[in-house]
Amino acid sequence: MRQKWLLFCIGVVDVIGSGGFQPLCATTPVQRPAGTNGEQVKTLVRRWIEQGFNRRDLRVVDELFFPEVIVNGQRVSRPAVKQSMSRFITAFPDLHVTITDVVAEGDKVAIWYSVQGTQTGEFEGIPASGKQARWYGADLFRIEKGKIAECRFVDDALGLLRQLGATLTPPRGQ
Repeated sequence: MRQKWLLFCIGVVDVIGSGGFQPLCATTPVQRPAGTNGEQVKTLVRRWIEQGFNRRDLRVVDELFFPEVIVNGQRVSRPAVKQSMSRFITAFPDLHVTITDVVAEGDKVAIWYSVQGTQTGEFEGIPASGKQARWYGADLFRIEKGKIAECRFVDDALGLLRQLGATLTPPRGQ
């Protein structure tokens, strides 16, 4: 069951991230790269979530990420990763991420998580609302030499924005 979930999750991530379906792993067992331990890579990702988001210690990015990392197909720096994390932590000071599932295969780790927090600061142009929000996501990481080299993030951003009171207006003529 876990392998089917992982393949589905990875396929969804790739569909959303690249516009087409190209699974990132085969349905046959993947050879684990030399020096990669499934529990070690799971612990690395858990540490990023726990220390970075739940304890608000952005220094963990310097320890766990390559200086430049691929995020959703774009090369970004560690400071950019920290800035993205800060947007959430600042807007939702009580933000808490709960990882509900972690699966590792080869050099990849997938997590399924929920996030909750109260918006007391501006977020994505939405003024502080005081509203509590809860959203979900699935992230895929590629680990190389004990560090996060690539990430694909998929979450319910639309659901989050709706909970904060945002509305969507289609472009004129549609």
